[in-house]
Amino acid sequence: MLIMKLEKIMSEKRINTRQLSEMTGIRWNTVDDMAKNKARHWSPENLDKIMQALGVETIGELIEYIKEQEG
Repeated sequence: MLIMKLEKIMSEKRINTRQLSEMTGIRWNTVDDMAKNKARHWSPENLDKIMQALGVETIGELIEYIKEQEG
């Protein structure tokens, strides 16, 4: 499963979802869904805007793969 580490990065940089929304031009609800890993998909354009706004240099800093347990 892929998860976004956006909430952690925003916390470290002391940025809230409204501020990131204003910085990127992405709707507040979309940023909030992405931060809480509720978004069904992440557009490349939005990922690019977020990475630029937060100074993230690699996608691995923003997205993490966690292997799901079989069961």
